Amino acid sequence: MGFSPVGRGRLATTAAAGAAACTAVLLGLAAAGVLTWPTALLLLAAAATVGASGAAALLARRSERRTARLRTELEHDRKNHGKSRAAQQARARAQQLFDDGRIQEAVDEVTPHAAHDEESARQRARFVSMRRSLGPLPPLPEPPVVPQNAVPGRVLHVVTNALPRTQAGYTVRTQRILSAQRAIGLDAHAVTFAGYPTPKDKDRDTYTEVDGVPYHRVAPGQKFPGMFERIDASVDAVTALARELRPAVLHAASGHKNATIALNAGRALGIPVVYELRGLLEESWMARPGAHDRRASEWFRMTMQRETDLVREADAVVTLAETMRARILERGVDPDRVYLAPNAVDESLLSERPDGASFRAAHGIGQEEFVIGSVSSLHRYEGFGTLLEAAAFMRDRDRAVRVLLVGDGEDRDDLIALADRLGIDDTCVFPGRVEPADALRAQAALDAMVVPRLDTGVARLVTPLKPVEAMAYGVPVVASDLPALRELLADGRAGTLVPPADPAALAAALIRLRKDDAYREAQVAQALEEVRRFRTWPSVMETYRQVYSRIGALD
Repeated sequence: MGFSPVGRGRLATTAAAGAAACTAVLLGLAAAGVLTWPTALLLLAAAATVGASGAAALLARRSERRTARLRTELEHDRKNHGKSRAAQQARARAQQLFDDGRIQEAVDEVTPHAAHDEESARQRARFVSMRRSLGPLPPLPEPPVVPQNAVPGRVLHVVTNALPRTQAGYTVRTQRILSAQRAIGLDAHAVTFAGYPTPKDKDRDTYTEVDGVPYHRVAPGQKFPGMFERIDASVDAVTALARELRPAVLHAASGHKNATIALNAGRALGIPVVYELRGLLEESWMARPGAHDRRASEWFRMTMQRETDLVREADAVVTLAETMRARILERGVDPDRVYLAPNAVDESLLSERPDGASFRAAHGIGQEEFVIGSVSSLHRYEGFGTLLEAAAFMRDRDRAVRVLLVGDGEDRDDLIALADRLGIDDTCVFPGRVEPADALRAQAALDAMVVPRLDTGVARLVTPLKPVEAMAYGVPVVASDLPALRELLADGRAGTLVPPADPAALAAALIRLRKDDAYREAQVAQALEEVRRFRTWPSVMETYRQVYSRIGALD
């Protein structure tokens, strides 16, 4: 039995319509990305072979399988997204715990996510590494039976960072100590901490000189998993460098990582070690923005214990002020092993004042204006908010007052905003960070240097360098009445002391300096005498000579 011509025509028309519909569906799915183009073409070929109905059935089966795969993939993505979000939240909680000094709790918080989340694994490794680097000092190497043949008077300083890459009070002090030591015939070198400069600095030189001072570098630009690994790499590298240079003394500057490196290398080679505490790390940590009393935290306790072990183990200890020496002695260190080497200046500053007038002119400050301010890192504990409030008080009475705050730090934006709220933004100049030579010019541009530090542990203990420079070339200093600053200003004879965080008292002191010429000149004269007698690098070098001689490094 066969079809009539009409029947065959209707069937052909129906098949053609079905094929066209199928083709349209396949091409639409391919264009939408549901099917790949190769798959769509394959199905079109199948439709031509088996007919529209067979192609539709094949398409249905393909669609079902793809839907099932998509459903599986979506479920997998949903679960992974949930894991990722949970890991992200755990990392944030862990970082907060770590910032609060609760290191082990931070490790415990992120550990469940470290197996499936790379970022969590890296964070955990960093926390564990920090914890390993703190705490009681591990046993040091046994000294050799025959110490290596040292070069008398050769000193290797172990420091965190250095000029020219890092401009800070720490690096300036290092440079000036080494320059002054070399000037009196000591062969002073320095070596920086592993990984410094950082990768972003793109500086891979393993050796550099700054004004004739040699700086060696350990693995510059290299990344390490954490603090413990950096210390370990530094121990190996500094030990190897000391074998090559044969120094008579290893001289470590704060903090504990540098002293740990120096003691391990020194004991391994039979070289005496000096530890110079320029600050107390745990107190500096407490002064960070947003910090509350974290003295009971794991980080604080472990850091303090490590620092205590180090000062007890070192052959000699050097520090900057009597306030810090007293704190060191509280840790059970023999008083005969603790020496003072205060912040100091080049003798040239006593007779050659930098060009402050040109700095004023460059920043739109008139020569007749009374300029108050500072050159400093703009950290919260420096208390410059008090200075701005005092300036607002003075501005109401004296339109010629200007504020000059040179430097950078986490408090800079807040200080600029405060000046705006106080209505004195047109009075204030914030040049940011400047080169060392310009920093001296900026200080010379001041009519009064203000050190309005808040009453924090670090401010009570540590004496800053910049006021000493100002004292040397005749700029009067007004500072908070805190132990370290009281010592710096000879109990108020070499400068004016005011209660911390008291804008009215600070304004009154500055107004007196401006109006009372005899008072200002007496303070300037006393400050110059204080610097001349105790705070020039040649006078401080006598302390270092005494230290090195006592431990046999000059023989």
